Amino acid sequence: MWRKRWVLSVIVGVVLAGFLWGKPWSGLAGAGDKNPKLPEPPPAPVTYRADIWMDMKEKVVTGTLSIRFAPQDDQAFFHLYPNAFQPNVDLSGENWEQVLGKQREPGGISVTDVRVDGQVVGVDYEGKTNTLLRVPLAATWQSLKQTEVEMSFRLQVPYNNGRLSFNDHAMWLGNWLPILSIKDEDGWRLDPYSSIGDPFYSDMANYHLRVHLPAGYQLATSGIESIAVITETRPERRSTYELDAWNVRDFAMVIMDDTYRQTSSKVGDTTVNTWWQLGDDPAIVDRLHQVATQSLAYYSKQFSLYPYKEYDVVKTGGFFGGMEYPCIVFIQDDLFNRSDPIGEAVVAHETAHQWFYGLIGSDEVREAWLDEGLTDYATMAFLEQLDETRAQRYIHLRRSQSRAAEAYASRGLNAWHSVDQYPDWKSYNDLVYGRAGIMWLTLKEAWGAERLHQILRNYVVENQYRQASGKRLVQMFSEASGADATSFFDYWLGLKLDKAAQAEEWMKRVKHE
Repeated sequence: MWRKRWVLSVIVGVVLAGFLWGKPWSGLAGAGDKNPKLPEPPPAPVTYRADIWMDMKEKVVTGTLSIRFAPQDDQAFFHLYPNAFQPNVDLSGENWEQVLGKQREPGGISVTDVRVDGQVVGVDYEGKTNTLLRVPLAATWQSLKQTEVEMSFRLQVPYNNGRLSFNDHAMWLGNWLPILSIKDEDGWRLDPYSSIGDPFYSDMANYHLRVHLPAGYQLATSGIESIAVITETRPERRSTYELDAWNVRDFAMVIMDDTYRQTSSKVGDTTVNTWWQLGDDPAIVDRLHQVATQSLAYYSKQFSLYPYKEYDVVKTGGFFGGMEYPCIVFIQDDLFNRSDPIGEAVVAHETAHQWFYGLIGSDEVREAWLDEGLTDYATMAFLEQLDETRAQRYIHLRRSQSRAAEAYASRGLNAWHSVDQYPDWKSYNDLVYGRAGIMWLTLKEAWGAERLHQILRNYVVENQYRQASGKRLVQMFSEASGADATSFFDYWLGLKLDKAAQAEEWMKRVKHE
């Protein structure tokens, strides 16, 4: 996610100068392969099938949803994130105001007719604001290879400046469908919707949706619209889209009226669509689209080929800068009419999330630095290829945040915290984006891009379609360098400032080997 409070300090270029080339770090797996192909993904552990009806006048989404998965317990939990916006929920305070704005209307999701393998069970909400649904499974769950949970739901879309909202021309649905919680070594992960960060943690899944739209509307989703089966119904004047998305961590969607247009290009086997509105500045739209395509190509070169067939960059309302989802990103509306290059930085950042969070999963609640730090580093590396001089202004902002982050050590804060430990957005931004991003940039400047990116390519290939961890990434750098990297990460992320000399020694030792 790209936060708006950074906007005034960000200046980026608009012309791609070229990709990084150089001699790979010898001895590493895959050395010399600048564009590694990813193996076929393993079967997704969860399958969602939904029949969805859109009421664009009332801003209501109704539907039925079935989820097939292998049971891990005698119960299962589903996140109901929209219930964070119910009328009785206290969303006061500066942190909520920053992410949602001041003008809001409540919303929420209600669930009915819950069934397990065809048998009716009760509707059991949990969580402080009913943001969880607990579903009991059969007593014989240990012998079941698959179970199916079905439910009906009604979503009243809230109005705010965040990920799930609407305006006069579009409705954007982020974190809207009930989604199966992860059960890991710590048990069921029932993290609440928080005012800071991206409080989400999800596994790969397959999605098949039938979406019913009123006449005059179109959509962009995490699925592949170009091959969707579209049926026109008369006299109701409805369009039904049948959409698939395979091996993705979530399914997001934007429904747009006929003021929207799209610009499309190909990057390898991927179609990149930028969705804009009549009246937007054509030159700015073209620049944003070019950055979307060029950054996707750059990250494919540096980290791994993008495996999905479509990527949508969509203008929405909101005040959040940008928000990432698999195969689709939401971009704040005013960036399509601003003459400064802020929008290009936002698009580049959200595109990098297609790798770091999308393809390579991580715990965004407990290890936000892992996806945001790598994403913002990738953004800086890409911007340097656009125009190194202009990119330095963006990098200067990040360096300033990184230096400011050292003051948090005395307050017991560091970059490797859970989102609920940050008192405000400033500390989160300084540490998770600034400190973590500059850590990677420091390694690039010391070792060269190719040496760093080779390890990151190995990280991508090892963790594709799976969940990565910060501990494993530190281990990979120790193994690849032949020296224990713990002190380096302790200094930069743990803010153990007394380890500065050890961190520098490790970095220089590896540099000269």
